[in-house]
Amino acid sequence: MEFTEVIAKRRSIRKYKSNPIPEAKLQKLYEALRMAPSGANRQEFNFIFVKDEEKRLRIATEAGHQGFIAEAPVLMIAVCNPGGEFNVAIAVDHMILAATNEGLGTCWVGWFEREPVKEILGIPESKEVAILVPIGFPDESPDARPRKSLDELIMVDSYGH
Repeated sequence: MEFTEVIAKRRSIRKYKSNPIPEAKLQKLYEALRMAPSGANRQEFNFIFVKDEEKRLRIATEAGHQGFIAEAPVLMIAVCNPGGEFNVAIAVDHMILAATNEGLGTCWVGWFEREPVKEILGIPESKEVAILVPIGFPDESPDARPRKSLDELIMVDSYGH
């Protein structure tokens, strides 16, 4: 797909088919995460791809309180050092766009309880759980959400111009 088409096609998907994701597609997502930039190239983040159905269900129930999280065949958890959320967000966005390009659906989940996720996955207390992203083949096709016009978003040389 053309890059601007990938950006335009990305949607938050909350219904997934149960089909497993081929390993070749997952490898492309892993590579997108690896290639993402980070401040001073520190790369102080990790990504856990949960395929185990029982763990996904437990995370959805105890931490996410959002059932659709467990429906996707893979749940990615982004982990970083405290203060590293900005860098991990860049990497996750790269992965989400790569997933869209591979015909996969995702949903950025930022509202969830972090401590149960740490416990379920054995994440050290010294780390932050930043983002959850269910990944799978979409079982819905949401319409594009409205976007502000360029005149409302873009200013040149100073605020308000």
